[in-house]
Amino acid sequence: MFNLRGKSCSFNYFVLPVLCVALLAFSGCATKIKVNMLQPAQYHEASLTKAVAVLPFSGPGGREFAAEIEGVLVGIGIDDKQYFTLVDRTSIDKSISEMQFSQSGLVDQKTAVKLGKMIGAQGIYTGVVTQNNYDDSPYSERRSTCVRYEQKKDDKGKTYQGACIQWRYYNVRCTKRVANFAVSPKLVDVTTGRILYSRNLSATTNSTGCEDTRPAQSEMILLEQAKDSVRKEFRRDIAPYYVTREIRLMDSTDGITSKEAIDKLKRGMEYADKGRMDSACELWGEARNIAANSHALLYNLGVCAESRGDLDAALSLYKQSDRILGKPDDDISLALGRAGEAIKNRNKLKEQLSGK
Repeated sequence: MFNLRGKSCSFNYFVLPVLCVALLAFSGCATKIKVNMLQPAQYHEASLTKAVAVLPFSGPGGREFAAEIEGVLVGIGIDDKQYFTLVDRTSIDKSISEMQFSQSGLVDQKTAVKLGKMIGAQGIYTGVVTQNNYDDSPYSERRSTCVRYEQKKDDKGKTYQGACIQWRYYNVRCTKRVANFAVSPKLVDVTTGRILYSRNLSATTNSTGCEDTRPAQSEMILLEQAKDSVRKEFRRDIAPYYVTREIRLMDSTDGITSKEAIDKLKRGMEYADKGRMDSACELWGEARNIAANSHALLYNLGVCAESRGDLDAALSLYKQSDRILGKPDDDISLALGRAGEAIKNRNKLKEQLSGK
């Protein structure tokens, strides 16, 4: 999907890794495209454990946050397919009751394995909320107000107010509110009893307010913001996720002697500027047949290949562009690193998307 600020259009790719491209036009700058690239989960084994159950977490607000973790897991979808399968909460509660143990969230690995086998899960999430609080700190800020202005007269003798000639200074009471949330989730493999995932996740948010302005943000909102940061970090840990990369296109005519090739390069940039990367890539391909020694054309065609998911072709084109230019270039260096990283992640990502 291409998005031009102030305009909109569409251009879809269906590839692995999944790439969605949005175009940005920056006034007075070279054209750039935004590429949303699917990255593998940070914790590979956790991402492969698709059928999971979440037990109530211990600690302040632990039960409620465990439900939010369930929401995160249920909400993960890639290519319109749900990534995880969650065991029904009723089945979990029934099994917990049958096993006659506390729903405190303090479940050892042996118990988690037994419970997981009863409910048909591959993995069991447990956890402890270690911080779920806020703190207010008073402080003061200095203010000033004018108590006397200079009186002036214009050419017609009319009096008007001039600059301030006397100020009054005073302090106002203010509050800084800091919210802290921390949790330690853990994923236990039901088959082996191994811990597949264990992390300490935390976030802090703050707000200030004074008696003569708006008050500090409420503690509930600040805590929710902190929890949201933790949920997002957890999400990146356990399933593939998107990152956005900006890629600059090149319009250099170095190495191009043909007027026809220069025209096709420029027309391609115009199409790209309007979100028509399909036409832009076609024109650059035609120009390359005429001007094989243009590093800009090779680079732009590398961007085309990368945007449609052909990473091997993209890396090859970036290398050719780098070789022809014969000197370091920031955009080419970034492209080489980006394509190389994507190729390195390809097998891991494919395994995560297909499961165990």
